[in-house]
Amino acid sequence: MGHLNSVHGSIQFTTEEEKEGMLPFLDVLVRRETDGRLSHTVYRKPTHTDRYLRADSHHHPSHLASVPRTLINRALNLCDPQYIDAELNHLRVVLETNGYNWRQCTRLASSSCKRRPAVAERTPAFLPYVKGVTDTIGHLLRRRYSIRTIFRPPGQLRNLLRSPKDKDPLAVPGVYMIPCDCGSSYIGETRRNITTRLKEHIRSVKNRDTHTSAVAEHACSAGTAHFLRFDKVSVLAREKYFVPRKVREAIEISRHPNFNRDGGWALPPAWKPSLQSASTYNVAGLECDTVSAVCNTVFAPTRESNLTPAQPPANESNEPTSSRAPDSARDSRQRARWARSSNRQ
Repeated sequence: MGHLNSVHGSIQFTTEEEKEGMLPFLDVLVRRETDGRLSHTVYRKPTHTDRYLRADSHHHPSHLASVPRTLINRALNLCDPQYIDAELNHLRVVLETNGYNWRQCTRLASSSCKRRPAVAERTPAFLPYVKGVTDTIGHLLRRRYSIRTIFRPPGQLRNLLRSPKDKDPLAVPGVYMIPCDCGSSYIGETRRNITTRLKEHIRSVKNRDTHTSAVAEHACSAGTAHFLRFDKVSVLAREKYFVPRKVREAIEISRHPNFNRDGGWALPPAWKPSLQSASTYNVAGLECDTVSAVCNTVFAPTRESNLTPAQPPANESNEPTSSRAPDSARDSRQRARWARSSNRQ
């Protein structure tokens, strides 16, 4: 145990040792008898309060019936004969305190032990519980169509209250910009949350990983003092699809002074006059930029049919000129499909 706990300071293990001839394991208490035999009974933590779903609460009867049925069946399955009576007496006091009738509880437990005929498994129906309404519907579904009905509790206060936390504006995929106090910036793209990608940039700067990270190379440039403003990262475009995201990244690289190692995808020169006027507008109540809207229109049919998408904006060889590693394995597979398509042509 000492060796395991010395491997990592944040990962620590503990052991449960036998005390007074007893050793708890999950909800089972193992006892060592005087003759050496091991017996079993139900184990409850010292902090257990014996509070369960009250019998007079507004829940479906099947939910209420499951409380005594589960407790009694657990006692019968876990306890050895010499401990069953004591456990059942304890359950009787606890269930009556929570408003249950003990005679009905024992009847429910005995009925659950009967074997039921096997029926074809069908998709269950989920219904909100309304007393006198949904239980009748569930009975009809079970009798006529053999559809099991699962009743959900009615709306609760926690479902009506909004979260007090603000949403992270960087928790989206797309194109982002990391400014520097020298006046230039880094333009990047990712299909994951931008927050996740920023953590990788920060880690590269801390580790001075200048060989694989342009951000770290700029921050560690000899003879200069650059202060990267990770606190002022801006989202230039929200885009989850690969082609519009790569096109928008190349456009933003051409628009802003940057210290990127490459210019992204090589865009046709004929695009340059139009790129300067690319703007954002509202489509069906959602913010969308011109580039994303056009790319989505062009590539949506092929994306939905899982065919090879149309060729991306590229150079004369129809291959992207970016030397950066792809953001994910999906991007790599996408580029491979474009390469095979261009070779066939």
